[in-house]
Amino acid sequence: MTDLDKSNVRFQKKALSDGHIEKQILLLKLTNELENIPDFGDGAGFDVGTPIRNWVSVTGALLSRISIEKKIDFKTAKMTLASYPLPTIKQIIGQVADAIEDIKLELELEGRADIGNAYPSGDVYNFFSDLKEIINSAEKQILVIDPYFDGKSFDAYLSSVARKVEVKILASRYTDDIKTYVDKYIAQYGGTVELRHSLELHDRIVFIDRSQAWIMGGSIKDAANKKPTYLIPLASQIMGAKYNIYSQIWDRSDET
Repeated sequence: MTDLDKSNVRFQKKALSDGHIEKQILLLKLTNELENIPDFGDGAGFDVGTPIRNWVSVTGALLSRISIEKKIDFKTAKMTLASYPLPTIKQIIGQVADAIEDIKLELELEGRADIGNAYPSGDVYNFFSDLKEIINSAEKQILVIDPYFDGKSFDAYLSSVARKVEVKILASRYTDDIKTYVDKYIAQYGGTVELRHSLELHDRIVFIDRSQAWIMGGSIKDAANKKPTYLIPLASQIMGAKYNIYSQIWDRSDET
């Protein structure tokens, strides 16, 4: 077996070990990129830092998470970007569309065709594991909207990521409790954690990198403990509208 074959086997084993939530997140992110391709017009504006070049970088990173073959196919296509920008972009768009269909088929074969999950009463660990995986996928920002979010929830879900991403929490009842945890966390580890109090909250939502929104049937604090709950993503259009609404609430809420 060649070194490339060995690398391929290791990569595929890692991909197979990814849970269904990881695949669902990849599917959501790829679908979002396919639905929001920047205008590349006649091929001008492909310099580093331009929207289309940033789009290429993001899609390449996502494709590389799926398999080593898709990683190689993307890198091969990207090599021709400077010489043949329009055909290359169209080729990458095709790669993204194919990857979406591949992931959909995998999820269907695993019985996970419907993105998101329902959790019966008592299914607390599976809910915890799935939400934790979603939160850990964040690269830039996490915004938690939950009127009953508390300090133990911060410790369980956010303490492992608060050093690498911006964390924002909008809560109601237990903000004093959360603040105790946050203050001690920042004193020891640093990081960017903002906490605000508002009485306008109803939804329980976690926004990830302003590109995903996962809504829950109950508070994170008590999820699946005594009552059934669910964890499902919002469509991109609804996600954007919800994010704007809660950004406005955030701006007029009380700092703690």
